[in-house]
Amino acid sequence: MSKRILITGGTGFIGSHLVDDWLAAGHQLVVFSRRPHWVQQRWGDRVRSCNNLAQLNEPFDWLVNLAGEGIADRRWSERRKQQLRQSRVDLTRDLLDWAKRSDQRFELVLSGSAVGYYGSFANDDQQGKGLTEQQPHGDGFAAHLCRDWEQIAQEFDAISERLVLLRTGIVLGPRGGMLKRLWLPFRFGLGGVIGSGHQVLSWIHLNDYCRALHFICQSGIRGAVNMTAPKAVTNREFTQALGCELKRPILAPMPTLVASTLFGEMSELLLQGQRVLPQVLLQHGFQYDFTDIHDAFRQIHADW
Repeated sequence: MSKRILITGGTGFIGSHLVDDWLAAGHQLVVFSRRPHWVQQRWGDRVRSCNNLAQLNEPFDWLVNLAGEGIADRRWSERRKQQLRQSRVDLTRDLLDWAKRSDQRFELVLSGSAVGYYGSFANDDQQGKGLTEQQPHGDGFAAHLCRDWEQIAQEFDAISERLVLLRTGIVLGPRGGMLKRLWLPFRFGLGGVIGSGHQVLSWIHLNDYCRALHFICQSGIRGAVNMTAPKAVTNREFTQALGCELKRPILAPMPTLVASTLFGEMSELLLQGQRVLPQVLLQHGFQYDFTDIHDAFRQIHADW
């Protein structure tokens, strides 16, 4: 059955692929974006765009809230931290206020979050067998940001049949996301291990992310869901696998002190990590196409 879907972040790396999928499935989409002209250029009349919630008076079946400034795009100054909060926490609050004013009653709300919710760990031993959805939130800026983001999103529970919080890891795919920044340096042999290399990266292939999200839509899953592959990797394993796929040597390590000096507080994203387990998806029987980082890089390289 066709659904009326309102999506924020629909012009992003993940959101644009979801819009393509939902269009192919026959759903009706409205993309809330600061770039309405980009929406029209990509999808034409098939997708409606708007940049003001006051323009939206009709009811929607699903709300998909994936908007947010890139957390690793710039150094975390106080101004940048405020921008990150505004693009996540404040926007979610604006959506909630609009939904209440327009008397929305959603079948499903999918709201973005991240594995940063659990805090960051330099030592894998601190995480036991892995972090599941039952783990409490951690400390640090990223953890508090995700906590506050989710707290606002929880209020959608009162006006929706089902609410899902998407705690997303590093999404890997061609020409976008984290790999868009790493691909060229690694192609020139300039990639390297960061810090000790023992910090853990919880990742998921873009195809599996979209498939998992569609699986969630069709299931009865609710609450927090870790959107990661079952097998996390260390920074060293990630670096070696990417270098191997591109047939380039790994020659330029970035010492901990250099990363801390260059990136300040934001260096926690590079020097620490989380071993996150997608317990909910696995318990509900979701089948991954990519559980091995080498297989993921091989497919991404073929599609680049």
